[in-house]
Amino acid sequence: MVLKVLIVVRPQRAEVLCQRLAAAGWANDLAAWEARGYGRQKGHLEQYAGREYEIEFLPKVAVECLIEDEHREELIQLVLATCRTGRIGDGKIFVQRIESEAV
Repeated sequence: MVLKVLIVVRPQRAEVLCQRLAAAGWANDLAAWEARGYGRQKGHLEQYAGREYEIEFLPKVAVECLIEDEHREELIQLVLATCRTGRIGDGKIFVQRIESEAV
């Protein structure tokens, strides 16, 4: 069975993550794009030209790849080892079953 995995991470960790996914052989079915969002982190305050303003949607990078079900746990462990800092806002991992795959 094929799984689609969506990984949303801090921008600073995205390049290293993609390199490690490539080294593991998962870069053939990989896409990455800039994203914005928030979870428990809920944004933060910034200052610009002496004024304070709130940024609600924080910059993230979304990485999507297709893997076989037997590699699921291996991929999740690779993502955790690469991206986890232990602070709120490290990211999310979503796994979805793919019923059919277009060629």
